[in-house]
Amino acid sequence: MRSLIFIAFLFLFTACSGWRACPPDPSITAADHLKANLTFLASDELEGRETATPGERLAARFITSRLKMYGLRPFGDNNGYLSTVPFTKSGVDTTSAFNIVTEKRSLHFQVNRDFWLYSGGDSATIPEQDLVFVRFGITDTTYDYDDYAGLDVKGKTVVMLLGEPQRKNDSLFFKGEKPTAWSRGSRMRRDLAKKNGAAGIIVLLSPSGLKMIKMFKRFFSTEHIALAGGGKKTSAVPQALLDTTAAKRLFNREELPYDALYNQLVSDSTRPFSKETSRIKWHIKTYLKKVKGYNIAAMLPGTDPTVNDQLIVVSAHYDHLGVKNGIVYNGADDNGSGTVTILETARQLALLKKNRRPVVFVWFTGEEKGLLGSRYLTEHAPFIDKVMVNINMDMVGGASADSILILGSGRINKRFYDLVEKANAEGPGFVLDYSLDDENDPQRIYYRSDHWNFAKKGIPIVFFFDEYMEHYHQPSDDVQTINFKKLTRSVELTRAVALKAANVKHKIERGPSAENTPRH
Repeated sequence: MRSLIFIAFLFLFTACSGWRACPPDPSITAADHLKANLTFLASDELEGRETATPGERLAARFITSRLKMYGLRPFGDNNGYLSTVPFTKSGVDTTSAFNIVTEKRSLHFQVNRDFWLYSGGDSATIPEQDLVFVRFGITDTTYDYDDYAGLDVKGKTVVMLLGEPQRKNDSLFFKGEKPTAWSRGSRMRRDLAKKNGAAGIIVLLSPSGLKMIKMFKRFFSTEHIALAGGGKKTSAVPQALLDTTAAKRLFNREELPYDALYNQLVSDSTRPFSKETSRIKWHIKTYLKKVKGYNIAAMLPGTDPTVNDQLIVVSAHYDHLGVKNGIVYNGADDNGSGTVTILETARQLALLKKNRRPVVFVWFTGEEKGLLGSRYLTEHAPFIDKVMVNINMDMVGGASADSILILGSGRINKRFYDLVEKANAEGPGFVLDYSLDDENDPQRIYYRSDHWNFAKKGIPIVFFFDEYMEHYHQPSDDVQTINFKKLTRSVELTRAVALKAANVKHKIERGPSAENTPRH
């Protein structure tokens, strides 16, 4: 009952007829607005704002109520603030399993205990198969290396190790100890296995990858969400990540520590399954259902009708991880901070009314599921061809109040880089940290938030980020961890960049689409 009263009070506080601005209360500061909005959005009542859930829809209702109060025009579907994003949710039935039979043993492996699925495949057409070990599952002509040499894997399940072949002090052999593209997850090698005709894939983590195993387990044991209609077809090949204990059972090496087993498999010149016949039978059952999420869009009209076709888009995602094992992941920094930052920026710009060009504010759904909401908007929004620049905020409420990470401002149009630098110098005066704005940065942050879908179209972007990773994707990401001094300065920065972009004399031109731009 207390939570319902809390929600009702907040919505009464935001009540205002139509989308005409309510008179501002000068006694309420920007920090007050930020804290009030974030306290609600990152509360347990919203159940972690997971994509296409009641908690996320409640967050959307709250944001739209604020937009009405601030006097922002609806810019979504049917003259409203919301734009529907059609999703499909898929998952694997808990009865799914696979059995392995050899001349001497019969083994049973259960989903979400012994293995986790990348893809369930087509459960109706999985015959019993031979099992083949392919070591790293890599073919690379650059290094004259081929794990498939002399092997026929067509119609069989392959077992492969994550990691890559390396030799110390030998820069010509897979760059010695420096990882190559083969170390960026398993997708490349799984695609190669399918290309070679594999009908099933089992992946084993490298010892260095074990630190990520909790995240992998959580990710693969939950429902997967994708854009309806436009996504890739589900692979007909079952693809599984094997638990370390299950891996030792598979290779009949229960007495070995996992890293010893891994090193043995790397160095052993024999094929582990060649001495006895090994067959696998997959029993995988998956499901698919349709759901909806919502992007939120509002517009502040410009003062110059001659540039109405040049939109400044300011964005953040408002979804988070939801509830895991009964624990709410509130996502105060990720990305409640970006959500309230652009909400407060919208309020302040609506009061100023000094923008020549229209400024569009967008809150995306589905970022945590793979940048889905921004992808849908950039592929379907009727106004996308009018977007001049995108300013994106994702996690801006942590770490030092004096500095902020910045990515992308100079990658597409140097003028935008200069504009952002000048706006910051004249505004909040952050120390702008470009340390992650390197095309070869192993974290590849540039490709991991919603601005990327704008950049793919050649739209100049800037991305602000705090890299405060102590609470990243943890239930401890709560309001009490937020640095509100930094959040207030983040509003100043967003406002300054948006105004500077909206008021440039000449249009900031697009560059080539990212599909035609090398991604090193």
